[in-house]
Amino acid sequence: MSLLDDIDTQIDKTINTSMSITTRSQNSEDQSVPKPEDLAYNGGKIIRATYLYTDMHDSSKLAADASQESAARVFRGYLNVSTKVIRSHGGHIRSFDGDRVMGVFTGADQQDRAVKSAMMIKWAVANKLTPAIHASIPELQDAGWTLRQSSGIAVGDTLLARAGFRDNNDMISIGAAPNLAAKLSDIRNTGDDAKFETLIGKGAYSGLSDSCKISDGKNMWQGTYSINLGGKSYSYYRTSYHWKVS
Repeated sequence: MSLLDDIDTQIDKTINTSMSITTRSQNSEDQSVPKPEDLAYNGGKIIRATYLYTDMHDSSKLAADASQESAARVFRGYLNVSTKVIRSHGGHIRSFDGDRVMGVFTGADQQDRAVKSAMMIKWAVANKLTPAIHASIPELQDAGWTLRQSSGIAVGDTLLARAGFRDNNDMISIGAAPNLAAKLSDIRNTGDDAKFETLIGKGAYSGLSDSCKISDGKNMWQGTYSINLGGKSYSYYRTSYHWKVS
């Protein structure tokens, strides 16, 4: 079979063939996040989920200021710590994208758990990762590079589907929630606003308990602000607070 035949076959299997899609009830006892192998190649599942994207800032300057080995240590440290925090709150890691991690939360308190994860990642970056990086890789501190990150959070009904082939496939998430969370994580506040590193869509914010909204009688969040995505305007909040890891 020629490459052209392969292309035509894949178009027939994807573009020209309707998918078999199921919707999971929010009351279902099964609140897991499917893995690619849990889905048929022509199947999909719609779930209610909160997405957290946490994204390292200025990774291109990191690559320029440090050796490849040193940069790899920083990437691995940030991604590994973020993954540990997300998993400790019941989040499921479904994607790594260079310097960014995607966590998916389902079930009860999903918005709270995503926010706690983001705030703990912020604390870990400032209080654990950054001191370790400057101590072990002094050339980065000399170059003025400091690890910073932003996290975006959003909730919504999302279609999960499997893309690729056997032994070489991944899960894709289709919906406003993953797109908005990713877009929010791309925001780079500067100056006095640089401390606002956790951003959350209005829908996810409305699902937070007071423990993730209020600290010492004060709302931890500012907003609303607006961001355009796919021709639509979405409202979001932002916070400079962290959550200490103990």
